[in-house]
Amino acid sequence: MTATSATRMSHPDGSLLDLRALARAFAACLAVNVPLLALLLIPQLMRSRAGSEALLTVGLLLLFALVVGAVVFAPEVSAKVAPAGPHWLPGGARARVRALRCENRRTYLWRLGEFVALYIAAQGVGGLIAWLLPHVEDNPAHATDPTASVWIIDYPNYAVQAGAMYVCICFALAWYATRLRAESVRSAAQVQQGG
Repeated sequence: MTATSATRMSHPDGSLLDLRALARAFAACLAVNVPLLALLLIPQLMRSRAGSEALLTVGLLLLFALVVGAVVFAPEVSAKVAPAGPHWLPGGARARVRALRCENRRTYLWRLGEFVALYIAAQGVGGLIAWLLPHVEDNPAHATDPTASVWIIDYPNYAVQAGAMYVCICFALAWYATRLRAESVRSAAQVQQGG
């Protein structure tokens, strides 16, 4: 087994996942999605008990916008740190993804579904950490002082949960982009063989 083949995993559909490309994309996603981390670290925007329903709505809309933006630009991030020939380069990766959507919508939707499944798993990781390290508790002062907050937020525990979710979301983005990169490589190889 060569060093190159050792860094790839075979998949039943014949595509390859380059583990080095995945690692590079993961590191890049951690770096470029810091605004998402900043949002996750603000409990007033992410938890109604820390703020209000209105702030939670704003936070969820911001979260949705940041995640959608990250999904759209993840292929470009991947192409910047792990280019693959002329078909997966910065400035052209999103065009390759659009072409893949047109050429093979089912494959594209499968890759997007993988991202969604990993994103849901990230929420599960957050829930597990919240169970192990509770970050919200009743405020005993509220019983005697109605103006005091109903809840106390343990920020260190909250930050651990937010950080773990961020790492998992960035992995989901890197996985999505790297899987699309593999599809692009496979598609280009098929075109060359056909030509």
